[in-house]
Amino acid sequence: MTSLSDFTGLITSEHQDKPKFVSTVALSVQGYVDQMNLCSIAASLYDLDNAVGSQLDAVGLWVGVSRYVAISVGQWFSWDISGVGWDQGVWWEVGDAESVVTKLVDAQYRTLIKTKIACNQWDGTLPTATEIIRSMVSADGCTVSVTEAEMSVTFAIDGTPSLVTKAIIQGGYIPLKPVGVSVSFTFSS
Repeated sequence: MTSLSDFTGLITSEHQDKPKFVSTVALSVQGYVDQMNLCSIAASLYDLDNAVGSQLDAVGLWVGVSRYVAISVGQWFSWDISGVGWDQGVWWEVGDAESVVTKLVDAQYRTLIKTKIACNQWDGTLPTATEIIRSMVSADGCTVSVTEAEMSVTFAIDGTPSLVTKAIIQGGYIPLKPVGVSVSFTFSS
């Protein structure tokens, strides 16, 4: 870190005993000292593991993923589905939104950015794709299994991922789809 004494120490001996001159030099270089100190820590402010708030937004912009994610409402009234029956579900009316956009908190956004980085570096193989999905859902205690068919792959996620993680996977925010191969995801508790 740079300090004012680095500059005031360069004042020649004939002017060092003049407090007004030393104060003028100190005031003149204070802005430069502040900028040099900021430049020395700027890289750490945008480090993915340390970034918060707007710095994390800048990292996400650079990687190519937004903090905003569409989440399916999925709580509509139904006769045959437990949890959305009488006094549990919401009646859907024409014009009601089927999804809402939510802003991810820093921890969730950091996970999404790391997953997107892994997708950007993906080599196109199935084991690597499985590992990327596994790393995303492992915090929720889920496991991933893969079923291959002719020109299609199904990733089965066992466990209960968070609503946000499920929305990210189903919403296509992590692009793990080779050309000509259909990719689907199933969830089971």
